[in-house]
Amino acid sequence: MYKKFLGILLILSLSVSAFAKAKDNFVAANGVLELGLNNVLEKNTIKLQGDWEFYWNQLYEPKDFKDLSQISKPEFVKVPKSWASYKINGNKLPCAGYATYRLIIHKKPNKDKEIYGLNISTIFTSYNLWVNGKLIATVGKVGKTKESSEPAFKYQNVPFILDPADGPTDTIEIIIQVSNFFHQRAGLHFPIYFSTYNNILTESRWADILNLVIIGIIIIIGINYLTLYFFRKDDRSNLYFGITCLVMFLRNISTGDRIITYVFPNINWEFLMKLDNFSGFGTIPLFGLFAYLLFKDDFPKIVRDIFLYIGLIITLLVITTPAIIYGKIRIFFELYVMVFGLYIILRVLLVASIRKRKYAFPTFLGMLILYSTAMNDVLSSMGIISTAYVAPYGLVTFMLIQSFTINNKSANAINENEELSAQLTLEKGSLESRIEERTSELQLQHNELLKHQEKEQSLNWINVGIAQINEVVSKDRDNYKELCKNVLITLIQYLDAKIGALYVLNTDSSEESYLEMVSDYGLNKEQKSTNSMIPTNSGLIGATFTNNEVQLISNIPDNYLAINSGLGSATPKSLLIAPMCFEKNVLGVIELASFKEIKPVELEYVTKVAYIVANNLNTVKMNEHNVLLIQQLKEQTNNMQQNEEETRQQIEELKAIEETLNARNIEIEHINAELNKKNKEFEEYKQKMSGTL
Repeated sequence: MYKKFLGILLILSLSVSAFAKAKDNFVAANGVLELGLNNVLEKNTIKLQGDWEFYWNQLYEPKDFKDLSQISKPEFVKVPKSWASYKINGNKLPCAGYATYRLIIHKKPNKDKEIYGLNISTIFTSYNLWVNGKLIATVGKVGKTKESSEPAFKYQNVPFILDPADGPTDTIEIIIQVSNFFHQRAGLHFPIYFSTYNNILTESRWADILNLVIIGIIIIIGINYLTLYFFRKDDRSNLYFGITCLVMFLRNISTGDRIITYVFPNINWEFLMKLDNFSGFGTIPLFGLFAYLLFKDDFPKIVRDIFLYIGLIITLLVITTPAIIYGKIRIFFELYVMVFGLYIILRVLLVASIRKRKYAFPTFLGMLILYSTAMNDVLSSMGIISTAYVAPYGLVTFMLIQSFTINNKSANAINENEELSAQLTLEKGSLESRIEERTSELQLQHNELLKHQEKEQSLNWINVGIAQINEVVSKDRDNYKELCKNVLITLIQYLDAKIGALYVLNTDSSEESYLEMVSDYGLNKEQKSTNSMIPTNSGLIGATFTNNEVQLISNIPDNYLAINSGLGSATPKSLLIAPMCFEKNVLGVIELASFKEIKPVELEYVTKVAYIVANNLNTVKMNEHNVLLIQQLKEQTNNMQQNEEETRQQIEELKAIEETLNARNIEIEHINAELNKKNKEFEEYKQKMSGTL
């Protein structure tokens, strides 16, 4: 018995140490995380916990924080935690909405360029992530309404570069826009980890390896139990436990780092949530059936039926309703898991152990471990605690204990029955075959792991190249020709290509628009002259522009391009022509030629670069257009000022004329008055003379 307990404790300690993350005592206060001047990031991974800045119903970008007086006052909230548990002005926030998180990290300055990284598991349910003003990650579609949002889950390691040559490296600004209209949890419910990119990748790889091993163990044990049922159908406990293993396999690949998204990256979000919840709540009825078949005398049938029917109802709700609906009554599901789990452990298995039922105590111990880890997951999902999902480890422990119990039972049966020994001898061959199958499965898993590592290396290569392009773009925002030249040189050097050209759509001519060669690399004078202006409907360049399609050509036509040097000329082996498209508008074309085959990862890289260049070309041209409008406005303003001056002078002249006319009118009035007076005197004289006569 002592050896049994020692083995169980060893398994538990290994399980706990396997999933434990690096601990740290760094906690953010008022939106600032102080890491001090020690090299804490050299070997440690930091959990970004504590008080973050929080802007409810605001989607701020880095440019908005340049003038803090223009944005709303932040709230400071605990992270990691669902915003549905936050209160603002005494009111609890709803799960549906959108917000912006912001955290400032102060650390020791870098002496050399360093690649850092963030480990992000799940953010509910879509987000945009900026680090030091650069958008480095987008998952789903962030929006202010349900219609404009798109949920998605993606476990990822996000790299970013800090280079002293680009500016100070002692401060890191992290800004995350989050929107959620599809889940009861919201925002940064799970922790984000920060360290050097090598540390992040190392921990992720170990976690992936461990997760794959756990998955392999679960699958193997599940298949083993189903195989046992196939050979001994009278014992249905093997069937239920085998099905439980497969359900837990679904849970392991649909929660945590959600391995299923690596295999099916476009998996429907709602379907993924149903897998997550079904695999969580669907195991309880299966465990109930398993325990009932082992210890019928200690498990009342009516209680079993009650919990089975409740489990069936919960399963139907999860399958038939969206996450936002059944999530509102999720607390009842979790209470069901807690109550029924406690009943199985304390009322059934513990009582069976006290009554000394055969193999009851190991089952009780294994179930207690499994239930403890499952309750950890439930409390974590409710936001009461913030820990990793550990139920798979508890399940593996339980399975190993059960396997030990079965092996012990088999060993006792062998000692008691010689016939069983003979049967085991016959089954030895099939056992070796199963071992080979398991070895083959593990080898397949190993191969999948290698593919995953290769994919990560490709993504890292692309991200480093994109970072170089972004650095070039940031220096030439006002001169698009210089921008195109430097981008082309960077592309040629990074891809080890030998020749290239960059064409930009020219619409200045009153005639039809054309593609103008604004930058080239390795072209001779004849090639420059021939390709300086290409109609948009001519040749491969025109076809790429018109159809907005990438063209990768291995069999290059004769005399299409020749790479010249002092030793002669040669035809390249591969030709890549990519459109520079931004918001469905093609602004130009990138053409690259190389002596080697262009790989798919290089094609993906060039496509992303083309989008970045198109975006910046669009910005530069808009800036040039704005400058032209400003110049026209200045000219119009000057003309208006001149017209105003001329009008003012004319008004003054009119006033002078008016004053002259007024003076003349006064003189005329005086003359009229004198005339009236003379006429009156004349009339009086005339009357007087008439009276005299």
